[in-house]
Amino acid sequence: ARAARALGRIEDPRAVAALRKRLGDESVEVRRESADSLGRIGGDEALSALLDLLDDESETVRRIAASSLGNFGSAKPLDALVSLLSDEVEAVRRVAVFSLIELLSNAPGQQSHDLRERMVEKLSATDHRSVVDSLVDILEEGTQAHQRRNAAWLLGRVAGDDNREAAIGALASVLDDKDGMTAQFAATSIAEVGGEAAEDALLDVLDDPEASSDARAKAAFTLGKVGDERARRRLNEIIDDTDDEDVRKRAFSALSKLGGRG
Repeated sequence: ARAARALGRIEDPRAVAALRKRLGDESVEVRRESADSLGRIGGDEALSALLDLLDDESETVRRIAASSLGNFGSAKPLDALVSLLSDEVEAVRRVAVFSLIELLSNAPGQQSHDLRERMVEKLSATDHRSVVDSLVDILEEGTQAHQRRNAAWLLGRVAGDDNREAAIGALASVLDDKDGMTAQFAATSIAEVGGEAAEDALLDVLDDPEASSDARAKAAFTLGKVGDERARRRLNEIIDDTDDEDVRKRAFSALSKLGGRG
């Protein structure tokens, strides 16, 4: 297991054949380290080796493969990970979602845009509740900023009609996140989901006395993208009542998009 781990750190493609042989090792730890190192090394041969594990009868082996596929710095494992969203075991499905987030984080700049478009297209077509649940878990429990940012961005684009309220609730809860980019992605994702549920959640934040100034300002601004007459009336009231200059400024901006003050 230590040798397999070290080969992954060296990242020399010449190790792929030896690591591939150890994917059938009787030790789970050896299989895990070998699969992880194949993901780190990357390349077509390593990917082929990991794809062979996706139909394995062992849940543990499939989870190892799903986790390792997230190490690739390209879109090559995308279809394989999407296929794992139909796995019968929830743990495998959740690891697959986590690895999809890792793909977004690891993809080079020139590939990132295309990968995001392809991922949104494929995940929107599946409408798996496990995708939304896993993204919500990353938002609520994740500790890595890049993971939470990508989860916030992706959640607004793959929620679907059936999971709209769960997605919006999670996104609204991080509008005052200490990581400003996560909070900003959450706001744009709420606008992306849209609808009455989005307006309700944003109005709740705007009227929450315990919400931070940043969260209320983001809620006010985003209402300009998803609100209707009800939001326009509330924004009018906020402008007259609030002492928070940032909230007032964002409310003015939102009202300009909703037809101005009545």
